[in-house]
Amino acid sequence: MAKYTATAAAAAEDFIPLRCFDGEEFHVPSAMARRCGVVAAGMDTGEYTATGAVLVPDGVTGRVLASVMAYWIGRDAVGTGDLGRYDEQYVAGLSHDVRVDIINAAFHLGERGLFELFGPPVAPCA
Repeated sequence: MAKYTATAAAAAEDFIPLRCFDGEEFHVPSAMARRCGVVAAGMDTGEYTATGAVLVPDGVTGRVLASVMAYWIGRDAVGTGDLGRYDEQYVAGLSHDVRVDIINAAFHLGERGLFELFGPPVAPCA
């Protein structure tokens, strides 16, 4: 079982347990977890109270969720710095297969910013 390692500043935050379908569980600061629409909805409905964790959608493994969380943590560390450069470096460091897994996870998690990072937005058909 994996755990997000809290910094001194984050230690005072409340954490939300996220459980992947493969059994991996992460304790994530609630503000960070709210970046995902699906997770935020699970938090708002109190799903984690009934199940002990917010369940991450099928198809998002612990390995992939860890990569998504690394992205969030890195962006938080950059703060208001050069986010564009951070995004470029993050994407450049990923293999093709991991990129596909992260795109899939971002879609299923409702994490639009990360989903859009990997390509230009698609115009709606109308």
